[in-house]
Amino acid sequence: MPLNHFLGAIIKQFFKNPFILITSVAFLLQTIMLVLFYALPDPLGLSMSEMFAGKTIWQIFMAYGAILVMSSIFTFLKSPRALAVFYVIYFFFAIADYEVFRFNHQRLSYSFIRTYFHISNITDATTVSTLGGDGFGTVLWVGLIFLILAGGIAFCMTYSVRQRRMTMAQVAIAQKPNKRIAITMLSSGAVLSVIPLILFIAGVRGVTNFPFQIDWRFTLGKWTLTAPVLHIAGLESFEFFRDGYSITDELVQDLDAFLPADFANARSDKNYPGYRNASQHEFKATRPYNIVFIFGESYKGRVLNQMLDGDTTIAPNLWKMANVGGLWFKNAYSGSYPTVRGTTSTYLGFPSHPNRDVPAFYASNHFKGFQEYLTNYHRAYMTVSNPVFDHTLPFVEKFYGDNWRVIEDPKIPGTSDSLGMDLAIEMLKAMPADSAWFLAANTIATHIPFYGYPDGYAAKPEDAMVRFKNALRYTDEQMGRFFEALYARPDFDRTVVVILGDHDTPVDSIDYKVPQPLGVAAAQIFMGIFSADTNLFKGLEIREDVASQLDIGPTILDLAQVRAPNHFWGYDLLTEKRPAEQPALFFTQNAYYLGFRDSVLTGGLESDEVYKGKNGSFEHVSDSLSLYWKSRAVGASKLLRSLLRNDNMLPH
Repeated sequence: MPLNHFLGAIIKQFFKNPFILITSVAFLLQTIMLVLFYALPDPLGLSMSEMFAGKTIWQIFMAYGAILVMSSIFTFLKSPRALAVFYVIYFFFAIADYEVFRFNHQRLSYSFIRTYFHISNITDATTVSTLGGDGFGTVLWVGLIFLILAGGIAFCMTYSVRQRRMTMAQVAIAQKPNKRIAITMLSSGAVLSVIPLILFIAGVRGVTNFPFQIDWRFTLGKWTLTAPVLHIAGLESFEFFRDGYSITDELVQDLDAFLPADFANARSDKNYPGYRNASQHEFKATRPYNIVFIFGESYKGRVLNQMLDGDTTIAPNLWKMANVGGLWFKNAYSGSYPTVRGTTSTYLGFPSHPNRDVPAFYASNHFKGFQEYLTNYHRAYMTVSNPVFDHTLPFVEKFYGDNWRVIEDPKIPGTSDSLGMDLAIEMLKAMPADSAWFLAANTIATHIPFYGYPDGYAAKPEDAMVRFKNALRYTDEQMGRFFEALYARPDFDRTVVVILGDHDTPVDSIDYKVPQPLGVAAAQIFMGIFSADTNLFKGLEIREDVASQLDIGPTILDLAQVRAPNHFWGYDLLTEKRPAEQPALFFTQNAYYLGFRDSVLTGGLESDEVYKGKNGSFEHVSDSLSLYWKSRAVGASKLLRSLLRNDNMLPH
């Protein structure tokens, strides 16, 4: 047969068989989506190809493999119109998934939908702002959705008209080769899905330069951007069974290993093991204090602690504030990474769990942030970043109502923290001098990749640690202006300043020594509580005991003279110290971290490996004490997942 006749026959068959046609169009759409995902700009200025190094080929294999497997199922069922409808729905969610991740670096999932599209939040700015990075990219994605919808409708209508015109014999002839096609699709899709698993197990490494560079370092992780519909339907829909652990005495004992000694005695209801009556320990505050609460973006304890060794040029204004008196914690830990998890741990007083990103939908759950206990306080919040991006808008709206403000877009790049402190100073001036107030603020310059300061302020070299310290100094200068306004207030001597990092962040090779794929944040943050009131502090005390973001809630309740039942799992840092042998507990991805005074213990929740780290260097360990704490951490994780799944954190 001449070549042109052969190719013509293939093309004719291609258009005659609807399953081949639909699958080919799906391949084309998936290709366009991947190109757009990697080509469109990221709001943070991060390179998607860099972020997904080691996962790009994994994405490609799994994405096309999923298409072939799903097409084979509908081909076996002889349902081309159902296949077209499926792909309309499939690519709608896939496009939303890509755009959501590009904008805020969170995969579309059941918990994300539950958070931002819940009926209680459907009318606020959260939903409106979530699906949008840059305008051009959003137009492309939305346009693609309409094209897919139009194509699906056109196919179904055309195919239906064609079927009516065909005789039964013609239909039988047309369907005859479908079984072979289905088997071919299924086997090909399975092979594509299995190949990356084999390469991962084989430990394939290296870089190949084709017309483009391919990184063969296959890494496992949830960020594979494959088949979001299947992910939601196949995994998240079974969360009830996965997270619905029975609350046994053994699991409660695992939890109690990380709680203050008197927590069990103060537990008011065994159905709410993470909730306790008002603490009976000695309190420090004899009057309600004004409270300034500052979340420093990625305030690394490892870097800021260098000021204790004499290098106060790192953040001189923070150092000046510290020396009015207070507590500086050398061993402080974040509740996890990214910002929303550190925020959850701080505001709500219990760890965020990666498989139950609760807080994310605060408005519909039974939690109470420490701000809500400050009923007699004037409360206000200044933010330099859209709370939608940080996934914290439900918190902000519930804690501050309309009394919060976000900065305008900077006219000069890198001046967000300057504008933020201008706004914070303005809000500080509005605070009363004769009654208690709470003012919260956050910073942004030290957000990865550490370019958040003006070009003329300092250089922006390739060395990330140099950029981080430059950004830190810039933020400190701006914060210093706020501190000067605070020093001048008549109520400064009854004001407490709480400064802490929202989380740690990887900067240099030391940070990347954490075992993978257990996560990136060993989470040692800066934490300080400062006040000129000598009834609270007589000078600056450097604390060696472990502190955690979980401890902020109980400490602020002390400062505000609140004595009430709560679900804060931590210690009142003004009067209590965590025992040296007891670590702070937090979770990141499917892993746990235990922050001891001199080391970090980490491992997977569903694996046997246990790693111990000192000074950023980790090694595999199997001693009985480490295994004991690993067992406790896994048990506490199960209990936490069940409590969050069933909203059993706070009695209804």
